[in-house]
Amino acid sequence: MAAFSRDQVLGLAPDAAAAKAAQGQAIAARWSALGHDEGAVWGECKGSGATPYRCQATLADGAVRCSCPSRKVPCKHALGLLLLLADDAVPAATVPDWVADWLAARVARAAKAGTRDPGAGPADPEAQRRRAASREQKVDGGVDELRRWLSDLARGGLAAAQAQSWLWWDQVARRMIDAQARGLAGYVRRLGEIAAVGGHRPDWPERMLDQLGALHLLCEAWQRRDELPPETAAAMRSRIGFTTPASEVLDSGRRITDSWAVLGQRSSDDGQLVTLQQWLYGERTGAVVTYLAFAAGGGAPEPGLPPGVRTEATVALYPGNLPPRALIADQQADADPLGPMPGAASWAEALSGVPRVLAADPWADIIPLAVRGLTVLPSAGAGSPWLLRDETGRVVPVAAGPDVRWRLLALSGGRPVDVAGEWDGFGFSPQAAAPAGAAGQLLT
Repeated sequence: MAAFSRDQVLGLAPDAAAAKAAQGQAIAARWSALGHDEGAVWGECKGSGATPYRCQATLADGAVRCSCPSRKVPCKHALGLLLLLADDAVPAATVPDWVADWLAARVARAAKAGTRDPGAGPADPEAQRRRAASREQKVDGGVDELRRWLSDLARGGLAAAQAQSWLWWDQVARRMIDAQARGLAGYVRRLGEIAAVGGHRPDWPERMLDQLGALHLLCEAWQRRDELPPETAAAMRSRIGFTTPASEVLDSGRRITDSWAVLGQRSSDDGQLVTLQQWLYGERTGAVVTYLAFAAGGGAPEPGLPPGVRTEATVALYPGNLPPRALIADQQADADPLGPMPGAASWAEALSGVPRVLAADPWADIIPLAVRGLTVLPSAGAGSPWLLRDETGRVVPVAAGPDVRWRLLALSGGRPVDVAGEWDGFGFSPQAAAPAGAAGQLLT
């Protein structure tokens, strides 16, 4: 049975509020029908209604399911259940039917994702070619319209664009969705988000120009797609919204087997889609990949790898985006303790790899970085950013909320820390940190 420590369980929490609420659920008296075996843990938790919530989790990868209405993944009940397990407060028991059914459904979904239905018959190449040509024609129309819209926006100026309502941006985004270019729609909506917070962020013109430039470059690249290097063409198609089926990635995607550590994790819920993202670092190869999982309708996305440990696993890489997105093709149940965090010796060394990424994927707006021996410098006054200073004296602004900033400062205790996170060209968002040379822990 894979063991969870309290720190590892709390590292799964989607935010500080969920971690705090989980402590109140980790009380055995609140639970009935508690039990665990070698593969799962389960229980029924008393809630506000007459019927208790049924909660269960797998022990190999930390996948959870709870019948409560919370949109957070994991919810406070799942975290409380795992905390009880970490405290040896859950007895061994025989798996009940409702847990067995869930485990069987997960196995069936995994098998379906990795294999093609034998009864579906051979694919029709000519039909596939016609569908692809029709899709490209629709994208052509969307790109033409977007180029005209970008020209009008540039003539009107950033100030006029910033004053537009969200509906103005959303209408254009919806037309890109109609053109089967969801990636372009995402860029337009990010522009609308930048405009919406313009009154609160002094750097909004720079961020808007950065997104407009990326969107213009994407339109130009699409029109010259036959002239692009294969790696850049794959990145361009991915950014526009062309996807590769998971089954195809598992069948033919490049694979990397390594001992992986989770150096960043975030989950989000926009009311329609729950998203889980992890940054995974390969200890032997030095590879950095991102794991993304989605669930609609309030469901729980498939979990990635457990934080707080190193897990031996094989990942399959999607084509396109850099750093690459990966599927977890296979993983071992056992895990090793998390050792010292990786990282460059300075900001200059860490940032030296950014041009190589942008040369292949010019639209890579988020790049994972890790640097050792950083000093946390809190804000020097109103409007002044927090900074991370390396041993050479170079500083980079911290682009994170107050919870992360203060947790990072508390973790440092005024001493150097090793930090991993995301660089967006403007600032650095820490996601994991540790006192210099110690094992890392997630901040988000």
